[in-house]
Amino acid sequence: MPVFQIGALANALEDQGFSCRIGSMELDVHPMKRPYFERWLSNRDGFLRFASGNVDFLGVEDVMRMGPFYNVYCLVENNSIVDTDDNAHKLLDAAPYFQLHNGKVTSMGWSGGVIANMLDKDTALSEEFARYIMKEEVKRITVKVANYCCIIETRAWEPDGLAPAFRAIDRIAYNIRRLVKSIHLGEYVDK
Repeated sequence: MPVFQIGALANALEDQGFSCRIGSMELDVHPMKRPYFERWLSNRDGFLRFASGNVDFLGVEDVMRMGPFYNVYCLVENNSIVDTDDNAHKLLDAAPYFQLHNGKVTSMGWSGGVIANMLDKDTALSEEFARYIMKEEVKRITVKVANYCCIIETRAWEPDGLAPAFRAIDRIAYNIRRLVKSIHLGEYVDK
């Protein structure tokens, strides 16, 4: 399978106004988080580190199932998110649902945790989804909790397909940051 052109993706995202570069595990990932982020960022095709926008890292992993494609992992870093915390899953896990007629969205929403309600109400995100819903990169987006981050996952075949979908991904990350800022995760409260 060919190597995903991570440099071409970085250039395409730079053209859209996102400041990013090819990342280095030693320089960009805190030593405490490296064992947790390796699964998402230490794949053959490398990862991007963002200096602007709401996504911190974007990792790519090649997959061969019914034809080649790439899994794309966009990490929104947060020290209070832990995979074993059921409350984090109830807050942050989400997936879109939609109905199409002749390639146009007739209805759309989000199911899952509290973040799903926020994503439902985000008109900018809905517009991005409606514009690119026929693209695999938008259709396959899911949001899930992992250790020290929330992951926005999708699939892509090439950088040219992923770059236009990235605005929707960044908008989801924006909502994740807003939600996490307004609550307290990972704290033990004695009643």
